[in-house]
Amino acid sequence: MRAGLTRRKKRDIERVIEQDKQQSLELLMQSESNQMSSEKPGRSRRSGKDVYSRNAIEKFAYEHISPHLPRAQRYRESFEQAGLPIIFESYASTAILLSMLAVVPGVVASALVESLVIHSAAPVVVLASAAIGAGTFVVSILLWLAYPLQRRRSFKAKLENQLPYSFGILGVLSAAGINIERMFERIAVSDSNPILANLARRFIRNIKIFGLDTESALREVARHSPSASFAKMLDSIAVAFKTTGSVHELIMFESTRLLAEKSDKLKKKIGDLAIMAELYITLVVVGPIIFIVMLSILQLLPYSGSLPSIPIINALVFVGIPVISIGFVLMLDSIVSRI
Repeated sequence: MRAGLTRRKKRDIERVIEQDKQQSLELLMQSESNQMSSEKPGRSRRSGKDVYSRNAIEKFAYEHISPHLPRAQRYRESFEQAGLPIIFESYASTAILLSMLAVVPGVVASALVESLVIHSAAPVVVLASAAIGAGTFVVSILLWLAYPLQRRRSFKAKLENQLPYSFGILGVLSAAGINIERMFERIAVSDSNPILANLARRFIRNIKIFGLDTESALREVARHSPSASFAKMLDSIAVAFKTTGSVHELIMFESTRLLAEKSDKLKKKIGDLAIMAELYITLVVVGPIIFIVMLSILQLLPYSGSLPSIPIINALVFVGIPVISIGFVLMLDSIVSRI
């Protein structure tokens, strides 16, 4: 009993701390927005987009549902890496409340259809409405839970694709003798990698608002990074900063390694694209011509019978070739999007 009370108090304290961090971030972004609006009115709209405030539904859900949420540590970590401007408890409680509200129209529509259109018996109407309501709730919850995971996966791909060039910028800045805080400030205002810019702003917030030291701020950013490789790099930077006080050599090494890996990936993708081009020429250009010629020759032979060559050629030209071309376009898009 005493251990359960201790765990509950610990959860309440962690939730309050996370809520305070969120409120501090909102105040920081609001102050930055006001400052930039006074200096440069043209950029005030862009800064104001990041300010987030909860509505009445989120507040009600947070107050009444969040105390009963499960721990879900692994999903919580993935949620924190998705970059959503809301804490886990507020998001999960709002998802549950809105999923409950979505059940009502589904149950009402099912009951009306079963009773007025199909004219089912009362037990069937009740069972069907209950099944529709349960299905609506489950589907809604799954969609709410899948969105942060999909967002995290998308952020990871965007971050890792631009990471070699971003580390190249960090290498140039470190070679100029700029300290690590100034480097992250430069990255925070850069538009080349928005995901890395958000993580850099988080690092600056940890130091200037929450008073963390550089090592702790780096490790906290690594915990919220959607990319495991970038998180390991931040941990290495934290260790190098703690032991030597300089991160120039480490950043240059990581920049060289990332650029070499990026070059190898591009060479591999170019080879894959060359193979795809050869397959396309074989299947879409040469293959149909050879097939049509062979079919025409077989049609001239006396023992060919009543072979319907014209319908087959029409099906190949107007159906087969477009379908194969669409398939190749989708395959090429999947290959190029990962470059």
